[in-house]
Amino acid sequence: MSLFLVLTFVATQGVTAQPADSCAIVLSGVVLDEHDRQPLSYSEVFIPALGKGSVADAMGRYRIEGLCAGTYLVKVAHLGCEPVMRQMTLSRSITADFMLEHHAEELRELEVVQKRPDENVGHARQGLDRRAMDERAGGALADMITVVPGVAIQSSGPTIAKPMVHGLSGNRVLTLNQGVRQEDQQWGTEHAPSLDPLSSDRITVVKGAASVQYGSDAIGGVVVTEPVELPREAGIGGELRSLGVLNGRGGGASGVLQGGVKGLRGLGWRVQGSGRMLGDSESARYTLSNTGLREAGASAAIGYRDHRWSAQLYYSWFGRELGILRAAHIGNLTDLANAIASGRPWYIADPTYAIEAPRQVVQHHLLKAEATMAVSDRSRLALTYAYQANDRQEYDIRRSGRSALPSLDLYLATHTAEAVLKHWIGPRLHGKVGVNALLQDNANIPGTGVRPLLPDYRKESTGFFILEHLPVGDRFELEAGARIETTRLAVARFAADGRLEQPEHAFLNHALSIGANWSPADRVGLRFNLSSAFRPPHVSELYSEGLHHGAAAIELGDPALGSERALKGVLDAQASAGRVRIDATLHAALIDDFIYLRPDGTRLTIRGAFPVFRYVATDAWVTGADLAVRVRLARGLAWHLRGSTVRGRDLGRDEWLFQMPSDRVEQELRLNRPRGAWTELAAGAISGIVGRQQRIPEALDFAAPPGGYHLLGFTASAARPWGTGEIRFGLRAANALNMAYRDYLDRFRYYADARGLDVSLWITYRFGRVARP
Repeated sequence: MSLFLVLTFVATQGVTAQPADSCAIVLSGVVLDEHDRQPLSYSEVFIPALGKGSVADAMGRYRIEGLCAGTYLVKVAHLGCEPVMRQMTLSRSITADFMLEHHAEELRELEVVQKRPDENVGHARQGLDRRAMDERAGGALADMITVVPGVAIQSSGPTIAKPMVHGLSGNRVLTLNQGVRQEDQQWGTEHAPSLDPLSSDRITVVKGAASVQYGSDAIGGVVVTEPVELPREAGIGGELRSLGVLNGRGGGASGVLQGGVKGLRGLGWRVQGSGRMLGDSESARYTLSNTGLREAGASAAIGYRDHRWSAQLYYSWFGRELGILRAAHIGNLTDLANAIASGRPWYIADPTYAIEAPRQVVQHHLLKAEATMAVSDRSRLALTYAYQANDRQEYDIRRSGRSALPSLDLYLATHTAEAVLKHWIGPRLHGKVGVNALLQDNANIPGTGVRPLLPDYRKESTGFFILEHLPVGDRFELEAGARIETTRLAVARFAADGRLEQPEHAFLNHALSIGANWSPADRVGLRFNLSSAFRPPHVSELYSEGLHHGAAAIELGDPALGSERALKGVLDAQASAGRVRIDATLHAALIDDFIYLRPDGTRLTIRGAFPVFRYVATDAWVTGADLAVRVRLARGLAWHLRGSTVRGRDLGRDEWLFQMPSDRVEQELRLNRPRGAWTELAAGAISGIVGRQQRIPEALDFAAPPGGYHLLGFTASAARPWGTGEIRFGLRAANALNMAYRDYLDRFRYYADARGLDVSLWITYRFGRVARP
């Protein structure tokens, strides 16, 4: 009898019996017609605050995974039904059914919300929601996404980091900012993406070649900072955040305010701003002099959306000033050799907030206008135009008091336009076809008194693509696509004898892709993608000639370089059973004419002695594997394992590729036990191990690879309702034992250790009737 009562209680409450860790909660159930209890197929269940949702299957079943404990507003919509909004408090996985009142005869008055089943069939991908981003607040975009297996950081000191996906980085990892290609001089190893990650609520990493959909530069993968949906209902809401950082003795703050307009449903707006300031970083043994950072960002958006059409205008500005490690600039060849051999920076000063030369100053503007229109019940036309302006100055230590004069002063202006028709031919065939174009001008601002590292140029490209989804059944879906793209590059430069040269380059490239999603069982999923991808050489790879101040290196291009062409296969598998979930990815890429910076000795100039790197091309073979395991050990207690390995071969020289990431594995033990009014009381311990890179080209590098290292970290967070909103606290400690180490992917590992102990504390308050999407 008692068992019957328990089962009855569970059935009526719709609550599953098993516990879950804090961010592994699953919300699932069925969407039904209130009148006859028939399933409402293809309903949309969406959590605006997280930007996460699910489209129900033909039986009305939905499932949203990876949720953290907390209180959310859940929106359920279906064609011909009045949308339902329900506030739900999640502390464990639950089953919740929704009843919608279905009135097909009132269709003209209702909102139609339709979502494609999958925009990236076959592609391995993983995302960070707002709470995962909260826990890594204070870091750059690349720092945040290293939690994704297969993602590493290519850095230049403690404040400059770029994402590396499956061993590929720079112009091989495309960043989409608010749905627009980020164009901001990303060619340099020390040129971090000029964007504010806090302007988005979710970051997704697509692992694999994705040139068909996104164009060139997506050989390694795509980092997507997803646009935040604007409110549609009247009301004001927002978020305030403050951050303190121990290493660098600084911090930051950010704020968001957003709302809708009473009496005009569908019209929404948002303003956002943030700032961050850090002094010199500290390694475990000394100060990393001249590594301070100042940055600020602001954005504003306004838009209208209903079931037939939408329009949005978005603008953002981001500014950053950062110091380059002073010890990375050496006076002569003997000092350079001594600096590399000594294991200690030649220049160490007391920590300060002052930023002196060498330093960088960057400002980036993005203006985007977007409109969509329903051309039929299930097909939409989307038009997007964006303008980006990137203003970059790099300052070197110069004689005669000229250090305040930039040695590199570049202005990059980029126009992009795109038209995409998302069509629905039938339940067995739907997809998108589109055209996009880019016009880009790069200009050296006169007055530096230095021969430009990079010439002036104009780049024009146009691409056409088609991508079709073919659902074969409820458990199997295919995707196939093709793209063709032309690129014209016109360069203006002065030769060594002063003559003006205007070489031109033309590239015609194509990409093909085929992918599949297969669910052989309810808790087993497989993704497979085989794609070709391409990347025309960047102007820096063709024509660099001279000292790159930010990288503290002399870089030399080769005008004879051609396009990179890659063929990459990715197999991704997910399986869960009881308390265990496993995600595994295998990848392999064959890249013809792979371009990279290869060490080529040292050179003494009037501005000092520097290592020389030369752009060369070879055929490369890059393979690897990613693994993530999550085990629920007990109620609220979970163990996570994340690891990745990459191997890269230079087939032309029959040697290991330079600058491939080392093997790495990370474990995390996490406890979350909400209690009383506290919707979240969580703590975690993280252990990360990075091995020594043994697979390197012989007698090439300026120093032997650094040894492996083991870092410990801790996190803690708490949340509870406060007034009409929610307040959250968080603490994160990285390198908690203050270990001295150097990473193989750090360009400045020749001169100094990486950051030592770092502790950050953050507080966030979300308020108002409109939850922050």
